[in-house]
Amino acid sequence: MNQKAKQILQKADVDKLPSLPHVLLQLLEICHDESLSFSDLADILRQDPALYARVSSVCHRHNCSPNTHPHTDDIPSIESSLQHLGINTIKGIAVTATVQQFFSRTSLERTDFLKQHWQHSLYSASVSRSIAKLCNYSDPDEAYTTGLMHDIGQLVLEVAYPEKYTSTFAQLSEDDIFHTLELDEFECTHQEVGAQLLHKHGANSFVCDAVLYHHENVEQILDAHPLVKIVNVANMLTCSFFKPEDQQVFDAAETLLGLDKPLLLEMLEKSQAQLKNVTQSLEIDLAIDGMDGETAKQQSAGDEFKQVQLAEQVRNIALLDGIHQHLSRSGGLSDNEGKLLPIISQHIGILFGVSQCIMFLYDATNDHVNAISTDNQPAQLADISIPLKAGRSLITEALLNKQASHSFDADSLDDEHTKLSVVDRQLIGFTEQEGIICLPMMMNNAAIGTLVLGVDKTQYESLWKQLPLLMRFVNEVAHTISVNHSVSTSSGSDDEQSDQLKHKIREVLHEVRNPLSIMNNYLGILSYKLESDKPAQEDVQTIKSEIERISLILNRLTEQEESSTDETSPVDINAIIADLTHVFQTSLFASKNIQISLDLDERIESLQSNANALKQIYTNLIKNAAEALPANGQLMVYTQDYVNVDGKQHIELSVADDGPGIDIDILPQLFSPVESTKGDDHAGLGLTIVKNLVNELHGSISCRSSDKGTSFHILLPK
Repeated sequence: MNQKAKQILQKADVDKLPSLPHVLLQLLEICHDESLSFSDLADILRQDPALYARVSSVCHRHNCSPNTHPHTDDIPSIESSLQHLGINTIKGIAVTATVQQFFSRTSLERTDFLKQHWQHSLYSASVSRSIAKLCNYSDPDEAYTTGLMHDIGQLVLEVAYPEKYTSTFAQLSEDDIFHTLELDEFECTHQEVGAQLLHKHGANSFVCDAVLYHHENVEQILDAHPLVKIVNVANMLTCSFFKPEDQQVFDAAETLLGLDKPLLLEMLEKSQAQLKNVTQSLEIDLAIDGMDGETAKQQSAGDEFKQVQLAEQVRNIALLDGIHQHLSRSGGLSDNEGKLLPIISQHIGILFGVSQCIMFLYDATNDHVNAISTDNQPAQLADISIPLKAGRSLITEALLNKQASHSFDADSLDDEHTKLSVVDRQLIGFTEQEGIICLPMMMNNAAIGTLVLGVDKTQYESLWKQLPLLMRFVNEVAHTISVNHSVSTSSGSDDEQSDQLKHKIREVLHEVRNPLSIMNNYLGILSYKLESDKPAQEDVQTIKSEIERISLILNRLTEQEESSTDETSPVDINAIIADLTHVFQTSLFASKNIQISLDLDERIESLQSNANALKQIYTNLIKNAAEALPANGQLMVYTQDYVNVDGKQHIELSVADDGPGIDIDILPQLFSPVESTKGDDHAGLGLTIVKNLVNELHGSISCRSSDKGTSFHILLPK
């Protein structure tokens, strides 16, 4: 593979690839929908090559990537991969992509380039899948995603050379000139860059080849894998330079795939209709040949409006994050049911200019919603209790229908009191406003309550336009109430308490992941701002690697016991050790100037094991050694293949140091939870975790220690 392509990827990897604001806005909208399905989410991701590449990269790091297993038929779908990652991870990707897009450069020229790239990629994906079906190819979905990603190298080059790429290639009229200029300017082509990117992030070799050879001459791919020929033909048929009278393209399709012209024209017509539907749903206006100046001006204004909407989303993300942190620290409802409402009122006033709000909470025991009063409200308010039945109140209607309701219906403005229940009229009178907006609070489709806002007609008209932001605010409130309410009711049988404890652990982990996600978002921004500072970039990547490792450790707490040993895949143990050692050299070792040497047995082939468990084992051993070593200490790590124990073949991993050794009184209990000798900040659990992980991998661990140093030896069965 072209070395220049690898160098370019160091400048602009998958996490920097741009997406159209139109797609990001829809992704953010669907991510905040309580009725979100992974199928709907997958449909959005399949519509944008950059987002699909981001998610596939994360899936690959978590060993759950679709279309990345070259030697197995058990390939997970994108839907199952998303389920493995979880909705919070996907939301994190969406937020990060949005923030990065907001801080990236924008221009009419760049927007036009991204729209053209998006159009061609999506069109090629649709045509690739249709051709695959016509040819009875075994995996049409693989053909679709390969068609979607076939020009991903163009996005990489555009990010790596922002001033040169778009302006140089914007006005080209012929494909071959395009590739010649790429070679002249960058010493490689977008095909090579794209194939290298997909290879780096786990795509199988046939997918990489289809990307690499999608511009190859027909004579060169006559006997190539069917996927190569499918994507090659799809690219020719969907290229902006293609015209129905270009007979050589149809001849190529006939030669490579045995498809005749009438069949292809019919297929193209259907794919064009599908593309039109997607562009309309995303509100993307595409350039049309012969478009007049006024239409072009309107398109430009529409694109600028999408950028403004994206900026509003970034602002909302920042605001809601602050609200989330404040609500999380409030203590919720476990001690005082009125404690949360003043905080909600404060934020409602700051964000939306609303001074009056009332909160109703759902009581499942009697199937009622009950009003909550605060110190600043009359005590009689708490006496209002409404059955959760249709037709009783706007408050219950909002909760039953799972959508906001209000008292400003156009057909009842003249005589609204004949249409509203007495309790609704009382609440309007209590707020001393013209009407009310009722916002349902839901958590995982379960009723939490209703937040009622007292507003005048002008405020209603303004707030109703901001309903998505209002509902995201209410979702934060519902989440806080749900978490704290589950803790306050944690009584019952041992099984119930165990389930409640597991639920609480999941909620706590969710709270821990939030700041980690925020840190990752801002690291992405920092990385963009420090793009030309290579040492700083390396430090940012080190921090991101540590954050990812923390996330992996947290994930283990929510896994079922049996999953820890079942989730295995081919693992390169030497690569894991080398990668983690690089991270440690700029973090654990730097302050003490600890030196580490690696002696890794190159004979070791892929080991069927759990990569995350191996990373945690190695991290704990290295961390323990680094903390025990004095300044200028030495660490030695080696692996060895073909270690025979009782007639069975094993791989050995050893970590040795030249430190003071382990106290003889501690050695007998070394792998049991004990009080740490390292101080108050350590729980003494590191080696216990290591022992448990090694056991789960069906291996063994031993330790040798003296005043000349300590070594740990792990044997893993082959």
